[in-house]
Amino acid sequence: MRTQNILWGDGRHDDTAALNAWLRGEDAVWADSGRSVGPAIAGRSFRLSSAIYVIGGTGRSLQEFRLLFPERGEVVTGGTVRAGNDPDQPPVSTGVDIVGGDSGEGVPFDAPDPAPIQAENKASVCQRCTRTAEDAPMPMGQ
Repeated sequence: MRTQNILWGDGRHDDTAALNAWLRGEDAVWADSGRSVGPAIAGRSFRLSSAIYVIGGTGRSLQEFRLLFPERGEVVTGGTVRAGNDPDQPPVSTGVDIVGGDSGEGVPFDAPDPAPIQAENKASVCQRCTRTAEDAPMPMGQ
């Protein structure tokens, strides 16, 4: 049985694991409609319990977003973050504002290719994520 990545994007549910999976290029669906997320997300808020990582080459983009890290009192708003289609190029962010975060966040860095996620580690609608992706290039909210 295949486990789906379910994104809420409502700022109330923890979207950490599903958003990281989507940013790695995996498919995801919206919890409220069951529709496919597609390659771009715009106008959504995500509650997160740990860092998310944007990996170059996945073709994903976040636009006019809000990332909420309530445990750390951090809010990241954008602007745009684009992964691009070339895995040899870093993601590009414009108009991203980080309030309450550490210096150096949102800055691309070289990292090894991420290992594929196992089905038992994916988020479900009622699960709180405690897993972090430690091997991806653009951290937001460490």
